[in-house]
Amino acid sequence: MIKLLRMAVFLLVLSAEVYLIVALGDRFNPANHFSYFTVLSNVFAGVVALLGVFSPVSAQIRGAAVLYMTTTGIVYALLLRGVDVQTPAYANWVLHVVVPVLVVVEWLLAPERTTRAWTWLAFPLTYLTYTLVRGPIVDWYPYPFLDPRQNGSGEVLLSCVFVAVIIAALAYAVSWIGTKLAQRSGAVLSHD
Repeated sequence: MIKLLRMAVFLLVLSAEVYLIVALGDRFNPANHFSYFTVLSNVFAGVVALLGVFSPVSAQIRGAAVLYMTTTGIVYALLLRGVDVQTPAYANWVLHVVVPVLVVVEWLLAPERTTRAWTWLAFPLTYLTYTLVRGPIVDWYPYPFLDPRQNGSGEVLLSCVFVAVIIAALAYAVSWIGTKLAQRSGAVLSHD
């Protein structure tokens, strides 16, 4: 069942990405497309899920995918629901709701102990830095809450702090839940 769930995650991400590219047609901009945290986290989770169908994947890598997808789902629910992010409905629903839920379910069904959850925060921090440096250069920001032209730098700073607190708390929660559930099932601690 776990392998089927992982394959479903991969196929859903693949279908949403293909659908997005086709639906956007001439409006598809690869540089901007791959500058969305949603896209990057979904592609990462899809690849991790596909690899997990064929061989074991490090608990640290799986935990990172769970963190990024949980962040995607929660940030969408809190900050982006109802905001026009120029994403066709099917892809929007799959990438922001369905895949995050399935990745969390997969983690709960096949939990693993993890260490060094704080290392998972490197990607979101790098992403934020990239977005805030790139934005003024290309005059484009992937999300309204990161765009200082709309709300000012103070509002962007508050949004960043808010999301950072959520991500840090989620990193701890993903690691703690995975470890506690793995202890119950007798799983071995991963040092990857």
